[in-house]
Amino acid sequence: MWTMVLVTIVCMTTTSAVLAEVCSALPVSGSIYVWAAAAAGKKYGRLVGFIVGWFCCTAWMTFAAGNCQTTANYLLSLLWVYEVDYPGGLDITNVKLRVLVWGVSECLLLVVVALNYLPPRAYSWVFKGSMLLMAVDFVICLVWLPIGASRTYGIRTAAEALLTTHNGTGHVAGWNWLLVLIYATGNSIGWDASGHVAEETIDASRVASRGMFWSCLVSSSSAFLATILFLFVTPDIATWETLTAPQPFVQVYALAFGKGGATFMTVLAVVGLSAFAPPAPAPLCQV
Repeated sequence: MWTMVLVTIVCMTTTSAVLAEVCSALPVSGSIYVWAAAAAGKKYGRLVGFIVGWFCCTAWMTFAAGNCQTTANYLLSLLWVYEVDYPGGLDITNVKLRVLVWGVSECLLLVVVALNYLPPRAYSWVFKGSMLLMAVDFVICLVWLPIGASRTYGIRTAAEALLTTHNGTGHVAGWNWLLVLIYATGNSIGWDASGHVAEETIDASRVASRGMFWSCLVSSSSAFLATILFLFVTPDIATWETLTAPQPFVQVYALAFGKGGATFMTVLAVVGLSAFAPPAPAPLCQV
């Protein structure tokens, strides 16, 4: 995982540097599809702009849905922590449980859609509050999680954390590496946000473009630091394979902190993710 994160940092920061230069030359709202259309020229500009815009629209819709289900998985994983007797059993193949996941996801979607009806001036506080919660979550994981892990199931050695691999997919090893890209790239997206609001930014050709590059670099570097941390504090594979919750890291919190600590960290993540997930302003959160 950590090697693929390094590869992603190089690729993502290179891409952000290129697009930052484009943003500097053409600082308009709409950003990437407008830039693609401009780069393609008059003959193919509309077609290329439409294709890129279609992919952007699809991505943002899936981000909203993915964030809501991720948040639901965090919240409902507490059922495993407290060993709740749910009808049909706590098994993700249980249709009743999957309906519950869907229902909670839809409720969360309604909540985050409602945030879009706040007065525009309130968005700033939503974004700042969300980023504050994420920063608190990050700091707690850096400080509290290693302490909790060392006092319970133990910290993994450097050889275990950095020099071993585990293929639980049942497929060739290369597929393992490709799957890691989902994790690695997922931690380094959203840095184009400042380009989307370039027309509303003072001195956009300089500020918006720098915002893109530095947001990517900071996000990627933080992701690498968090990855190293998680590799050291993750339980051994035998223990990990016993964690069956939709979001097994909630169970890791329970192992390290107990039920109370796991509940606190889960609520912190749920509130932070909910504030991050609104479909319309979500990309602005990383500005």
